[in-house]
Amino acid sequence: GGVASHVIGISDSGGMGLSGAEAGLNTAIRDPNAAGQPVPLSIDLRVQAALDSEVGKAAQMFQAKGAVGVVTNVRTGEILALTSYPNYDPNQAGKAPAYALLNRAAGSVYEMGSTFKVFTVAMALDSGKVNMGTVFNTSQTMNLGSRAIHDHDKVDYNMTVSEVFLKSSNIGASRIALQMGGDTMTKYFEAFGLFKAAPVELRESARPILPRKWNEDTVASASFGHAISVSPLALVAGIGSIMNGGNYVPLTLHPIAPGTAMTGRRVVSPQTS
Repeated sequence: GGVASHVIGISDSGGMGLSGAEAGLNTAIRDPNAAGQPVPLSIDLRVQAALDSEVGKAAQMFQAKGAVGVVTNVRTGEILALTSYPNYDPNQAGKAPAYALLNRAAGSVYEMGSTFKVFTVAMALDSGKVNMGTVFNTSQTMNLGSRAIHDHDKVDYNMTVSEVFLKSSNIGASRIALQMGGDTMTKYFEAFGLFKAAPVELRESARPILPRKWNEDTVASASFGHAISVSPLALVAGIGSIMNGGNYVPLTLHPIAPGTAMTGRRVVSPQTS
């Protein structure tokens, strides 16, 4: 049925892959020297089924037009489950509406909002210019020219970096980012993989929409996930580098053998991670 439909994808009547793994792994699937041999994926169907169910429930509860869920192994980059709501049946793709065929996890880009505060706090800690106890002015609305940055839940006290993160303060994130500056932000954001399409076998993997200028307004906005649009997969890969000890490991649909040493590239220190 529709389980893992956007991962599996579809092929044309001649067997040529058009989307998903069918397209991304088309050469291996159609290799005449491996005729009849399976091409395994990293997907865990138990995790996939649970993710499909929960994302579907959430989308219906909030009457969302679309939704995304991704589960990865942060040490190997393996995608264990990926769902894009609504899904479709690849066996009857011609009957599916166009919006259901879109892989929102890989093929669409969004302003990812407060998830970017993970990157903002990580770069600040890793730079050594702040620590979790450093205090920032969060008691007043922050004005940048004619623009005001405020928090959803206003407070009348100044927050530590730890509190900025835990309370998801837009003001605090902006002040942290502005203290770091545009050069530091772009250096780290690029290292987190946010300036390119997520490296994965899916051809649908979309390029980000980047700001033309990294001025104060852009730096402040990007600190809490605005002014820059990335795919959910790009976000997931970047977050993985913070969660696994500090190494950026590309995402993959190929299963990785247990015990395989994954090197990746150093993005932040183990202490920051």
